[in-house]
Amino acid sequence: MKHLKDNNETYLSHLKFAITIAATLFFRSFVFLFHAILPICDIPKRWNLQKTKDDLNRWHAYTIQRKRKGK
Repeated sequence: MKHLKDNNETYLSHLKFAITIAATLFFRSFVFLFHAILPICDIPKRWNLQKTKDDLNRWHAYTIQRKRKGK
């Protein structure tokens, strides 16, 4: 598959990476939804917006790095 080759990944590594991101964002969406309903409940730092942003930046950096490894 062109997408896997372009990103220097195997099917299983791509599956693991995509599921990790999807599951993390899915879980955090419920944390934010719960906080929206009950704002008195604080969001733990490991799931807050700053940590989510940091994780997205880290995942993005990983995608750039693995493309460079393939060249």
